[in-house]
Amino acid sequence: MQRSRASSTSSGRQPAPSNPHPPHQAQPLEAPKIIVIHPGSQHLRIGRASDLNPQTLLHAVAYRRRQLEGDWPHHDPLLPPLDNINPARLQVEFEEQRLAVSRILQHCVVDEQNRLRVATPPQQLAHFNRSSQAEKIPPPSGVPEERPWLDRDAQSIFDEQILRLSAFDAREYDIHFPVQRGELNVHKEKGGSLQATLQHLERIWAYALEVRLKIALRDLGTHCAVLVVNDVYVRRYLREFMTLLLQRLGFQRCFLVQDSVASTYGAGVGYGCVVDIGAQKTSIACIEDGISQLDARVRLHYGGGDIDQVLLMLLRKCGFPYRECNVQDSYVDAHLMDELKEKFCHLNANVCGAQEKHFTLRKQNGQWLRYTIQVGDEAIMAPLAFFHTELLNITGRTRSVCIQQTVQEQYDCEDCFNGEYLKETGRKNGVRGGDTSLLAGPGSLPRPQLPVTADDEEMLVVEPDESNSNSQQQQGQPLHSNSCYLNTQGQVLSLDQAVIRSINRCASFETKRKMFGSILLVGSSAKLPGLTAWLESRISQQMQPTGTEVNVFTKGMDAGMVAWKGAAIMSVLESARELWISQHDWQRYGLRILRERSPFLW
Repeated sequence: MQRSRASSTSSGRQPAPSNPHPPHQAQPLEAPKIIVIHPGSQHLRIGRASDLNPQTLLHAVAYRRRQLEGDWPHHDPLLPPLDNINPARLQVEFEEQRLAVSRILQHCVVDEQNRLRVATPPQQLAHFNRSSQAEKIPPPSGVPEERPWLDRDAQSIFDEQILRLSAFDAREYDIHFPVQRGELNVHKEKGGSLQATLQHLERIWAYALEVRLKIALRDLGTHCAVLVVNDVYVRRYLREFMTLLLQRLGFQRCFLVQDSVASTYGAGVGYGCVVDIGAQKTSIACIEDGISQLDARVRLHYGGGDIDQVLLMLLRKCGFPYRECNVQDSYVDAHLMDELKEKFCHLNANVCGAQEKHFTLRKQNGQWLRYTIQVGDEAIMAPLAFFHTELLNITGRTRSVCIQQTVQEQYDCEDCFNGEYLKETGRKNGVRGGDTSLLAGPGSLPRPQLPVTADDEEMLVVEPDESNSNSQQQQGQPLHSNSCYLNTQGQVLSLDQAVIRSINRCASFETKRKMFGSILLVGSSAKLPGLTAWLESRISQQMQPTGTEVNVFTKGMDAGMVAWKGAAIMSVLESARELWISQHDWQRYGLRILRERSPFLW
């Protein structure tokens, strides 16, 4: 695809070179000097491009509060909070949806004899679980002896120290997660401004660099950075990310790459529909030849954290023995539910009946407790919320669906060469005022002046994405509307339907066929056993009339690290040399150099 470009003759700034090669870029790239950063809503993955696996830590920072009267602590939740508009009504609706999903499971066939599943009623499980008592156990092998784990003199704490904060200890801190639901967590409460959120990012990344990677901040001038960003991005935020990396942290150079594109590099595929299920969001994007298709990108506001809340609701229905569990106020309990999801949940219909499980919990006094619990269909019903999104209403009845906004919706006063500017100044056959240099690409020769006619007044320059939108709008598919990812009741679509809807927004039938045959499942919450086969079966059933082949697969590595690994591979490629943006380039050209060098359509 081509992108509209213009030189900055009217603003007095020099045009960015079309193919700049600063002397330092001729030097070979050293993987140990390249830092790959993949920020998420719950975890940050960071490491050198030469590392086998990245360092993974909680993407949060806790500041010690000043004990002032009327100053209440601010806590961003680890798990998506419950909808508290009408708790009683919420319980009734959740029970109705639970029974509906339970009836669906009862019609599943478990073996070749066509025998149906036999589920254990929650009342029977509750009889055992309510009589289950916690037993004290010695610390597990490999766990160091208990020592003071919280530095009460430190002004800020990170990672494991935050995860061990009880509801009592957390009152002494303001705790911020700078990314929520896959986007910067900008809000109107304490520490929620854009600049404050960027400061939280800087603190966390600096801690990871100094403590985890053992790199002094003063040495970042000899290092390069690769930042993995969302497919559905906000242009202003990308500008702030560049400033954070190159000016505030002081990296020598950097470039940005979209997470789904990086995932295809990590999986070693040239094209595919990437389904990234994170802790608080699910992103879907169709990738072909390293380019994310503009119209097929979507970010849905549900993820693994919502499944944690559904699981807790189901476990309480069957007498959860850890009755003091409070995921809203205690980060220890919230982290415990995340571990139970990974340990208990699956999507294997052949597993039915009561299963006896165990889990351990470390109390604040250092004592270890062991709980015994019986779990039935709760283990399969919780992840089924991905396919029956009515169960997810407990964490938000009205869920926003994010698609890529148009240039007009993301107007940035510092980007004077965006599509809106070109519309006001450019024409297909002429230019306003005879200034043809405004239509010339950087470094190109000026075009001859053409007279402006009355017809030219209506012939505005149209970018490729908009011309493509005209054809699809004629087919009744509004491009820049998220309504296509909601059903008739306004409920967000299930995972399988969202994948089908995203792929169907691709331009050609051949591209759609390729995408259905290569659906890549990645993300920290995509590790559930049986999820790949279940998603493939659901999509295949809906594609039977067309005869389209459906293939859902995962890469043979940690699903949460695929994008990071892909970005590390991409950073050392010979072809990636054109993407690097140095401190000098950024200070001199700003957004214009990002528009020229970005590996995705701006």
